[in-house]
Amino acid sequence: MLMVPLLIIFGCSNDRLPQEVTAEEKRLEIILKENPTTGYSWTMDDFDTTVLQLEKDEYSASPTEGTVGSGGTHLYRFTGQKEGNVTLTFRYYRNWESKDTAIEVRSYSIFVTDDGKIQSVDVKNKE
Repeated sequence: MLMVPLLIIFGCSNDRLPQEVTAEEKRLEIILKENPTTGYSWTMDDFDTTVLQLEKDEYSASPTEGTVGSGGTHLYRFTGQKEGNVTLTFRYYRNWESKDTAIEVRSYSIFVTDDGKIQSVDVKNKE
């Protein structure tokens, strides 16, 4: 009987967390599913802020009332500044542990044009 719950927990731990990426004109938004009640949260590595500037870094709990531990989403909003390539890397790990313990890593290669418009976003996810 203990075998079934262990398989379900193990199977869930390997599921990829949903993501949403939108780019319009000079604005780029990356929304990642997050549940800090588990101890895990998204952390962004340093990047070239002369090409892309972080405008918003915000966690929002799920609107489901009365559901403890249901999680929510983490919104990262950026604005293009000048021409160039920049890589954004996000790691999903417990902040009291090393970055190397991340259970999921998301990387995005972004090209910004000389007028600050987001021209391309290449998603490079790693587990």
